[in-house]
Amino acid sequence: MTRQMQVDKIFSSFNTYTPGCAVGVSQAGRVVLTGGYGMADLERGVAITPGTVFESGSVAKQFTAATLILLAQEGKISLDDKMGKYLPELTGAPAGVTIRQVMSHISGMREWRPVATFSGRDENDFVFSNRDLLELASRQKSLNFDPGSAYSYSNTGYNIATILVERALGNGTTFQAYTQEKIFGPLGMTNTRWRDNFRAIFPGRALAYTKRADGMLEQATPIGNIIGAGGLLTTVTDLLKWNENFVEHKVGGKEMVELQQKPAVLTSGKTIAYAAGLQVTTVDGLREVAHSGATGGYRTWLGRYPDQGLSVAVLCNSAQAVPTNLGRDTARLWTGAVKLNATQTNSMNVSGMAGLYRKLRDNSAVEVKEKDGRLVLPSGTTLTPGEGGKLLIPGENGDTVYEKVEAAKPMARELASFAGEYSTPETGSKLIVAVNARGLLTMRIGGGERMVLTPTFQDAFRSGEGSILFRRDATGKVVGLSVGDDRVWDLRFERVK
Repeated sequence: MTRQMQVDKIFSSFNTYTPGCAVGVSQAGRVVLTGGYGMADLERGVAITPGTVFESGSVAKQFTAATLILLAQEGKISLDDKMGKYLPELTGAPAGVTIRQVMSHISGMREWRPVATFSGRDENDFVFSNRDLLELASRQKSLNFDPGSAYSYSNTGYNIATILVERALGNGTTFQAYTQEKIFGPLGMTNTRWRDNFRAIFPGRALAYTKRADGMLEQATPIGNIIGAGGLLTTVTDLLKWNENFVEHKVGGKEMVELQQKPAVLTSGKTIAYAAGLQVTTVDGLREVAHSGATGGYRTWLGRYPDQGLSVAVLCNSAQAVPTNLGRDTARLWTGAVKLNATQTNSMNVSGMAGLYRKLRDNSAVEVKEKDGRLVLPSGTTLTPGEGGKLLIPGENGDTVYEKVEAAKPMARELASFAGEYSTPETGSKLIVAVNARGLLTMRIGGGERMVLTPTFQDAFRSGEGSILFRRDATGKVVGLSVGDDRVWDLRFERVK
């Protein structure tokens, strides 16, 4: 079976009735395979080709990081400058994080999406721009953690970095124009540009789709003018040209490509896998430099195996596609690597350890079950027993820690003690907590719809927007609540007296 036939088999689930993917492979600087599978537009019957334009998702971050490094090379900024130097709107803790920390997600800046939701401005109802995100960030007084001390993936810093670039340039040049001049143009990436106006026409662009619970497909093409963390329109062949720059050093020279691939170091001295818009790790025993992306119904992955001189780009317009797996399966046809079994086994007895656990960083609760001698999350992820009865998900960018808790079944009187209004200047909105006619605790963000809060452990609840932990004073009186999310760890609201 030829490699083309093997790649066709990898992408065989995509056809004329489904959205799909484009794939490109280059070796030693030469494109050796491209392909298109599925449909770019289901309504008009347009098929995906290697030249189809997709939205990149977070694959875009490496281009924003490269832009910041180029500016530093030109002497217009220092990567150790604080964000507030160029963005004086940031008056709280975010002003003190550095550009370098933002590039590696160790700044502690909160992810903007949950903050926007709790301000009453959900992404599905508003067309956001980067300046809107700067306004949201300017309200933030605290961070998820002390800058440099931990890792937490956040789009916010990358988005507002585009404004920082324009201010540092100071000559009216836009982020769009600067990247075209310094990166896309010199590398011949003629089908690449930022989606800074979602209404603009871009020939050859694929629409994005997702599958509903009933199995029907619907459109999921992003509507917004947010760029920097994502929002790049591109093709697989253009992405392969970019990857080749890490070998040829045409843009930025050797200094830039080495700096961009240098993993970050936390204040504890621990080196993590995330560098500057790139994840540097080992897969199947091979060194891999890669990044994935997801936005709306687009799913993407760009990977490079430096020691084998191989690059693979996968761009999909289906939210159900898993391009990381598709790309790595494709890469193995050239590298000859054998897929390693990622299943972990525990070296100690896990009997009796199953139950309800809370994630320490954000107070979200999850049921952990025992399966085949392992402790697993509902997603199937295996947890490793740690010290003091805690469970861990070991990670190259830091461990995720879980602690066992007792399930709570609050009585009606206790639920009533949580009722009231809560506010914070960090969102400018109010949360209205009440007990409904069915005896269930509910929460409403501003004038939005009421959502039911499901009890998890003591004083903690699960909502459709994250975890809610009510806080008490020394006398036991409820005085506030904390909103928790994987990327927003402790957004605090005070009870309105």
